[in-house]
Amino acid sequence: MESRNDSEVKQVLKTSYDQQARLRNGETMQSWKIDELDRFIAKLNRQAPAGGGGKRVLDLGSGPGHQADYLREHGCDVVCIDLSDEMVAICREKGLEAFAMDFFALDLPPASFDAVWSMNTLLHVPKCSLKQVLENIERVLKPEGFFYLGLYGGYESEGIWENDSYRPQRFFAFYEDAQIQERVGEVFDIEHFNVLPLADMQPHYQSIIASRKQLNP
Repeated sequence: MESRNDSEVKQVLKTSYDQQARLRNGETMQSWKIDELDRFIAKLNRQAPAGGGGKRVLDLGSGPGHQADYLREHGCDVVCIDLSDEMVAICREKGLEAFAMDFFALDLPPASFDAVWSMNTLLHVPKCSLKQVLENIERVLKPEGFFYLGLYGGYESEGIWENDSYRPQRFFAFYEDAQIQERVGEVFDIEHFNVLPLADMQPHYQSIIASRKQLNP
């Protein structure tokens, strides 16, 4: 169930990202983000059935659709969701399938995606609600599907970022490396965890590939 805290965080995020949507659309992707996308696509290709298909991807918190557009160019059938109406509008201008939706109520069919992609999005989820959001993601994955989660982190922090240039200022939740693996591991089996140092930022980047938990026979 969504808490009052969740609701307040979402309203601030929506307002903040609506205002920044066009500016963010003019940005270009850093090379390290393209490297992460390429690894994600390679895993999708390895898991795709011989007859084709197997590339239906949910971009969770798509922003203006830079990453979704890249995935589409590489053969993926992408569905974008974002809290910001302005971000969704930009995605649709690019011909992407996009919906205004939040993580707390994914109005999507169960087991309908081969993979879920989420880069620097779940860091806006209050820590007390992370498990609920992860369970929603798990629900929309096909049994053999996988989840890519990327987050800035490496230290413990939660709250409004006082140095944020966006207005209103946004909520962020950062995790230590062991902590985020433990939290994700409550819902998923972690296949891969990697840390990417970022020279121009205090936090580093945590890259996780996770799959649905396998039931013991």
